[in-house]
Formats: sequence, structure tokens, C-alpha cells
Amino acid sequence: VGACRPMLLRGVAQSGRRGLVARPVRVSARGLAAAAAAGQRILYRSTRGGQSDLTFSEAVLQGLGTDKGLLVPQAIPRFDAATLESWRGLPFHALAAEVMSLYLTDDDLSRSELEALTAASYGAQWRDEAVTPVTTLPGGMRLLELHHGPTFAFKDVALQFLGNLFELLLAKREAAGLSHTLTVAGATSGDTGSSAIHGLRGKRGVEVFMMYPEGRTSPTQELQMISVLDANIHNIALAGTFDDCQNIVKALFNDHAFRDSVGLAAVNSINWARILAQTVYYVHAYHEATSPGAALEGTQVSYSVPTGNFGDILAGWYAKQMGLPVRKLIVATNENDILHRFFQAGDYSQLGVRETLSPSMDIQISSNFERFLFHAGGDDAPALKSLMDGLEDTKRLTPPPSLLAACREEMDSERVDDAEVLATIADVHTASAGEHTLDPHSAIAVAGARRYLQRAPEEAGVPMVALACAHWAKFASAVGRAIGPEEAAKLEMPEPLASLHGKPTRVAPLPNDVSAVRQHIHATLAQAHESSDQEAVGA
Repeated sequence: VGACRPMLLRGVAQSGRRGLVARPVRVSARGLAAAAAAGQRILYRSTRGGQSDLTFSEAVLQGLGTDKGLLVPQAIPRFDAATLESWRGLPFHALAAEVMSLYLTDDDLSRSELEALTAASYGAQWRDEAVTPVTTLPGGMRLLELHHGPTFAFKDVALQFLGNLFELLLAKREAAGLSHTLTVAGATSGDTGSSAIHGLRGKRGVEVFMMYPEGRTSPTQELQMISVLDANIHNIALAGTFDDCQNIVKALFNDHAFRDSVGLAAVNSINWARILAQTVYYVHAYHEATSPGAALEGTQVSYSVPTGNFGDILAGWYAKQMGLPVRKLIVATNENDILHRFFQAGDYSQLGVRETLSPSMDIQISSNFERFLFHAGGDDAPALKSLMDGLEDTKRLTPPPSLLAACREEMDSERVDDAEVLATIADVHTASAGEHTLDPHSAIAVAGARRYLQRAPEEAGVPMVALACAHWAKFASAVGRAIGPEEAAKLEMPEPLASLHGKPTRVAPLPNDVSAVRQHIHATLAQAHESSDQEAVGA
């Protein structure tokens, strides 16, 4: 679909100072047209080597590799500076169609299907017509506002699209006489849950089971989930941490008999479609942070990304590999700093999860980091599998020096504690005369960018974009602590968040036990099927 662009067809191993690295092979637009005419398309493989040559729809519906690995594209398409400039000024839904089309052929989705998907995903449900507007903070730093969707969080960008994509792919399977039902199992530290629920509520053929750590989300985040009473939405309050929730989701996927019997699917950022959708706002932010013609002049932009599970910043890395002129990607962590320790000291060891003011980042197992390590290590599946097996056995990943050096070439990191979060919220609120009120996660992005620029003052002339991933209203208590009760009283809680506390709720509390969750899913599905059969008989 879409116009032919220069792209990577495959990677070849070439010796270099970092050992074996993936070396891209580029072809011309004419060569790509010939490849497309021959029916070639981008396929997907597991980071651990157990699967390859999956189609886009197979990768999206499967979610996780059957060998515990994550699915990645076997080639990364590229665009040039002229193409990037030709996209400048497009509405977000049109830009999304252009960027995503590079990964698709008509064998995956037709151009009209893709355009219909992006139009439906980035339309009237967004509170800003730009979808992800870019504003400027006092001092010149740009703020990429990703919280204007239905649930006031950045994950709406991907999950509005994924919900519509699931529905389309299931309809295609039904038309082909194939199984057309999905059981979505997800884990959330707060925002994925509500975004997935609002993206999938009422979708035909989809049952959603969302686990969140009981007592470890903000009250607003929890209410956004459990106040949704649609028949296909099933919330689970798990007695554990987010990492426990995520481990159970992975265990369910690795139980192949269960996985196949219920048609298990993923909405967490282990699903490739989520990463793909998030690459779009990096391109959009580049356009907003630069002047027309900037790409042709080689102008670069840096991004500071509040990072827990590594999916958001990974999307930025893929955008860079596709051709976006990115100077630096900054991994901004909270006090759960396993990623910061990795980049600064090569220490990727799991410690206990500490509760912070930024609960969506209270994570010690960053699932998407596996994709990054795979690529940084030259797409070496056996080596990656050995690393991940060691991590699972010892709770520690020890990167060889060449891999650590390769990772550091791509990204830098900063750690921001709760005290600095509060100070940053207060400072930005005051300096902007109340125009900008950051939530704790967005404050980490801003503080991380400031820290990086203090450490690297020579980078001051490079446009810096900090990602604002959630609306302040989802974390009103922390914001109140930061700016004080007098200023907090001036803030207006937006709807529908203001009305959440009066709504009825439904949730199933469960122990931190995969068998209990599996049994709950089986029982709930059986009840849903019985109700469906009774309705059919009545009709």
C-alpha cells in the first residue's frame, strides 16, 4: 500500500569493531516496486529464533512468540528526507497511514482499509484536532502532549488503532471461514488497562481480561478500568506488582494448550502493532519541532521519554532506523531504575519494585528491552536467547562489552526521584503561569531532559522534545503536593474523569497465581458463551 519508498529488504552480517552487526541493504524505489510486484513483504520473526516468516496479521493476532520471544520485523523499511518533508502538514490520521504503509502490502491491508482504520482511530474521540499537539515550555523545550485521547494517556494512540485493527482482522478471518474470536489477556501498571478497555469495549468477538496490581495504581486509573461495565470487559485486581501481572500474562501465552483453546491475544506493548502505531507521533513531533525543509538540511531532534516497559522509547528507536533524524533518545526512569543502571553501569539486575509517584513506571522487568537488545546485538537470536534465559534464571542480565557499547551508541539515560518530580511539576507550573501542569510521568521526561542537557551542554542547540504521557488529572494527589492546595484548587478536573467516583464498578480480586487466573478466564468465557447461546435461542 502507498507509494514505493526506499527500504531495507534484509540485514547481512558484517564484521566490524563491535563484532557481527546487522548491515542494512538499501534498494531504490524502482527496485522496491519490483519487489512489491513480486509479492515480497515485510515478515516477522521471534527475537529468540523459534519463529520466522510470520505475516503482519499473524504477528498482530499472535502477540508473543511461541518460544517466549518478542516478534520483530525481519526488515525495517526506510524513508528519505524528501519523503519526510512531503509528509509535513498532513493531518495525524493521514500521516499515520503513510508511516504504517511502509510495513504493509495489499496482502496485509489494502490502502483503503488502512486509511479507514487510521481515520476511525484518530478522529472525533480526540480532544485536540492535532491528536498529539506539540507545545513549548518556558526555556524552549518542546512538549509532545500524548494525553488528549479517551483515557488521557499516551497509550490511546496505539490502542485506539489496535482495537479497530483487531476488529478488521477478525472480520477478514470470519469471511475466510476461520476462527474469529479473541481472548485478550493484558497486564497494566495503570494506563494500558484503561486505554485497551476503551479501545476494545463492545468489539465483536473479543473478550478482554485486564490484570492490574491491587492498590498500586492511582484511584483515577483504577476507576477508569473498573467502571466500564461492557459485557466483554473483565478486570482483575491481582494481589501483587505489575511485574507479577506481566509474568502471569507471559505464562498464559507460554501455555500453548490454553493459548490455542481460548484464542489468546495481546494488547500490551509486546504486540508489534502498538510499537508501529507509536512511531507515528515521533515523526509528527519532528515536523512540529522543526521548520519546513529541516530534514533536507539534516536537522536532528532529541527526545526524552519517561520509560518503564521500554515500548514508547523503542518506537522512537524504530522511527530513527526508518530515517527520522534523531540526535539522542533519552531513557528517563524513576526510582525503579533498572534501565538507567544498565546504560550507566551495565547493571541490569532486578531489585524490588519501589512505589513512586509515577506508578506506570514502577517496573523492574522491561519487556520491550528484549527487542532493543536483539537489534543492538546484530539480530543474533541464539545470543539473545542465552541472555534472556540467564535473566530468567538469575534475575540478572550481563551484557558483553560490545553489546553495552552498541546500546550506549543509541541511547542515554537519566534517573529522576520523587523529590525532583515534585520540584519539576512546581517549577513548570509556576514558570508557565499555570499554562502547563505536568503529571509525574511527564515531569520525569522534562527533568530527564534537563539533566541530560546539564551533562551535555554542547547539545543545547538541538531541539529537545519531552514526551508528556498522561494528563495531570489522573494523578491529582501528586500534583496537589507539588503545586500546593491554593494552586491545585484552580485546576479544573476534566470530564469524564470528574464523574468517575459516582459510577458503579465491577472487578474480580484474585491471588497472584497463574492457575487462579487461568481458571477465572475459563469460567468467565464459559459463562459468556452460555449467555450468547441463550440469546441466540431466544432470537
